[in-house]
Amino acid sequence: MAMSENRTRVTGKGAATVRRSAISEATEAVDSSEAARPLQLAQRLMQSMDEGEYPPGSRLPSIRASIRLSGFSQGTVVEAYRILLDLGRIRSVPGGGYYVSEASSVPRPAPSRILQRISLDPALDRALSLENQNVRAPFGLALPSEDLLPLASLKRCINEALRKPGGTGYSFPPGSMELRQEIAARYRQTGVSLHGDEVILTGGATQAAYIVLKEITRAGDLVALESPCYSGFLYQARGFDLKYLEVPVQSDAGLDLDVLEAQLKKGRRPRVLITVPNFQNPTGALLSEERRRGLIHLAHKYNFYIIEDDVYGGIHHGARRFPPLASLDRDRVFLISSFSKTIAPSSRLGWEVAPSGFQEKLLSRLRITTLGNSKMLEEAIAIFLRRGFYERHLRKLRRESRIRVGEIRRRLALSIPEARISSPEGGFLLWVELPEHVDGLEMQRRALEKGITLSPGSLYSPSGRYKNYIRLNCAVPMTDAILSCAEQIGTFMP
Repeated sequence: MAMSENRTRVTGKGAATVRRSAISEATEAVDSSEAARPLQLAQRLMQSMDEGEYPPGSRLPSIRASIRLSGFSQGTVVEAYRILLDLGRIRSVPGGGYYVSEASSVPRPAPSRILQRISLDPALDRALSLENQNVRAPFGLALPSEDLLPLASLKRCINEALRKPGGTGYSFPPGSMELRQEIAARYRQTGVSLHGDEVILTGGATQAAYIVLKEITRAGDLVALESPCYSGFLYQARGFDLKYLEVPVQSDAGLDLDVLEAQLKKGRRPRVLITVPNFQNPTGALLSEERRRGLIHLAHKYNFYIIEDDVYGGIHHGARRFPPLASLDRDRVFLISSFSKTIAPSSRLGWEVAPSGFQEKLLSRLRITTLGNSKMLEEAIAIFLRRGFYERHLRKLRRESRIRVGEIRRRLALSIPEARISSPEGGFLLWVELPEHVDGLEMQRRALEKGITLSPGSLYSPSGRYKNYIRLNCAVPMTDAILSCAEQIGTFMP
């Protein structure tokens, strides 16, 4: 919801009236939950910035004025402004108040198109191989650093699992019932009607997506992909004889349903759409509630399925966990996820939940692909969840992700003031649009010479788009050396 219906840029008394209205509307719309209020106020202020109500360089109301105009407590307003500072959306001038940062604009999406095949940039192979080496600043692959992982408590759970009989063997599909029940219980808290026997454990979310695609598509089918799109899906899709429809993603709103619906009305009917509605990779976009319901409506109307990747769903920066699409509909949504972004990237342990009638078919395909996962690992993670370690760890991961994204965004904005930088509400990725003449691949090459990895934007397009974009992983240690590397990124522009 917009902060104000008036989007005209005004000055003087008119500007004060518009801004007073913006804060008042936030008061009316905010959730009654005390913990959620600062983030919701910050979100509505960010939307007002993106719509031009608070243009770059303009001054925000003072803390005192915001308290008076909004009716919020001082603590709520102070925390909301602190969130905006952490995200780099505003800057504080000692004795002069708060001002909208110059780099507050979000990256722009590309138009839709249909592709007969996927052409991936060889930089993806180079990026994957380089991440096996020691680097000064690993901004490349989307992996949390070891200081963000629950290694001590996970080790205790692994030792306990090893003491169980048969702990070193295979766990054959569909996997440990105890872990499946723990996963289902967590999803029920988000509104998904789910039981443990409906969950299939896989070797990660990527394998889960592969199994679903093998089952529901045939040669020549059309598959709708987000643009930009998670490079892992693109890498995997090269092995399928399919056509692809690129649907743009807006960094501040998610999948563009107007574009998707226009393509559907033209007779372009995908068999399946692959999407990351919660903190999309690479943009960090969060799909709004209205768009979620609209997407489900289109799936039923035009008879296509949805593969929903929920790997970042638990890493929300605020108090609220945004429910997956599967909470709205189980007939059209294949829900996939994993623990790779939260517990340990090397675990390679994920899951999938299918619409009615597909579970046995997916199990059969999974059994052709693998004998199963590590029984020890499945048992250890089940213990980890049952003992409450996971939720305690997630609270830390959410807090640290918000702080680190904000700090690196702030330093990047200083390094490249002309850049358009995303402002994600969850996850730990930044999507950066650079001036049109800048080549992200060349930036990657120059950064590597200094021991710094980053991901060029062309990795996230099946047609070579986003050449003047980069993606940064912010789940890195906050050392002086790494923060200094963040400040150097602008020097790598050609």
